[in-house]
Amino acid sequence: MDFKEELENILSDMGFSAQELELEKTPAGKIGGFVISDSFSGKSQMDRQNMLWEQLDRILDEEKRSKIIGILTMTPAEAEEAEAAA
Repeated sequence: MDFKEELENILSDMGFSAQELELEKTPAGKIGGFVISDSFSGKSQMDRQNMLWEQLDRILDEEKRSKIIGILTMTPAEAEEAEAAA
């Protein structure tokens, strides 16, 4: 299993469904993307990131964490807004 799949599985285990995940792998093997979830409603971007990374920090070692470029945390409404603006 490659790291993208592993990260998708970890995020799924954290309670995010496949429909909420949009991850991509760069040619260099780094992972980045979006987690879109109603669970982020009413939370600041900082709180969302803390919520996500507190768990990832416990699960992933430093080497694997270094393969993540970034994961944006959005509500479905924010994702629709961003898509409409693109």
